[in-house]
Amino acid sequence: MIGSVMRLAIVLAVSATLALLAFACNGGEEGLPTATPTATATPQAIATPSPVRTAAPSPAPSATATPTGGPSAVPEIAYVGPDGRDIWLVATDGSGKQNLTRGRCPNPSRLYWSPNGDRMACISAVYSDLPQTQMLVFNLEGGILLHVQHAGYFLGFTWETRFPASLWSPSGQYLAYVVEEHLEGADSEEAQRPGTPALIVADATRGILASIPGGEWPRWSANGDRLAYYRTLDDRLTVYDPASGQEEALGEDLRPLAWALGGKKLLVASGFQHPEEFLIEYEANLLDPGSGQMTRIPELDNFTEFWLSPDGVTAVVLKPSAGLPSLGILNLSSLEFTPIAGSVISYPSDFIPQSQLAFSADGSQIYWFDGIGAIYKTVSTRGGLTEVGRVPGDFFLTFAPDLTRVLYLVLSDAPPAAPGGPLPWNLWVASIDGSDAHLVVEDALGAVWRPTR
Repeated sequence: MIGSVMRLAIVLAVSATLALLAFACNGGEEGLPTATPTATATPQAIATPSPVRTAAPSPAPSATATPTGGPSAVPEIAYVGPDGRDIWLVATDGSGKQNLTRGRCPNPSRLYWSPNGDRMACISAVYSDLPQTQMLVFNLEGGILLHVQHAGYFLGFTWETRFPASLWSPSGQYLAYVVEEHLEGADSEEAQRPGTPALIVADATRGILASIPGGEWPRWSANGDRLAYYRTLDDRLTVYDPASGQEEALGEDLRPLAWALGGKKLLVASGFQHPEEFLIEYEANLLDPGSGQMTRIPELDNFTEFWLSPDGVTAVVLKPSAGLPSLGILNLSSLEFTPIAGSVISYPSDFIPQSQLAFSADGSQIYWFDGIGAIYKTVSTRGGLTEVGRVPGDFFLTFAPDLTRVLYLVLSDAPPAAPGGPLPWNLWVASIDGSDAHLVVEDALGAVWRPTR
């Protein structure tokens, strides 16, 4: 049996592993970032991205895995299996366990449910002498609906660990992400040098729509009809329309943080500076894309983490208070900021995962996990906090879409499957007050709830 002190040391040592899926429930997707995210630096040597290789959609395989719980089992959770090679689906009672990817997306770097939970995107990145990234979309029977490949590194969405970001558009029709492609025909040493990032925009069934050199920071609008991004090659904030392929430049020296107020305005970073490796400075503003008018939002300056309500009106802001990571509520319409007295939210890293806080569908209730066992809630219009329940999760926890349950990981007492391999974690589900806690699967790297609409 691992003693409490040793157990805590092990938890802290592997917090990076937990962070791999810690923000996985933001929009019902994501996971597997590094524990200490860094901004993508301006390339030292600009290279022309190699052509994106788009494979024709593959037909669904004739054979699918047989659910162990019978056809009545409804998959509610996706998780990465013990060897980190495949994505599995399972019901909350542990039945119906199904290997979705079956070796076709090895070492998945993310878990990405589609917005309505009918598909799963998987991104696999292999960092060898010649890096390769592939993106696949699966239906829930394991059929491949889309498969594209890139000769380069997967860069994600730029700081998706700290700010709201999504692979899928809210409509589920499009996907967007960033890769950094190596030079075609270059030797392995030259191929490892930083190149130009490329923003990839794809239709979920038809394949890639655009490969935009220098594109970073992709942020989908509320209805998915626009994609804001920052173009490093000319230092411009740009909005892309995936339906028409048209672009509109909104200004220089502006990076998009998130769409707000129902998609009517953009939270942007201006005067961006990266003077030191772990120091980032900028001023946050609320931009009206139509008029170009900007309103200062100093509460969000300089890498301040925040979470947005579904309607984009309320932002929960991480603001230290008395030396502790505390929360406050910022109304982006009235610009009023209200600290949540007594609130604490923690994580053994330099950021708090997006999955650790959740809004109710109407944005009126805010729930969060404090990282050491307690679940709290508050009313978005007036602050204050109420303890909802407690669970014995080891830092990682994420909320069900309807906020009635939570899933969390607990460090297993079992040894690694192989010497030097990852420590095993067990996946548990409980009611949001901590009652009815039960083990779902053993030895899971991480997990996300299936979205519901």
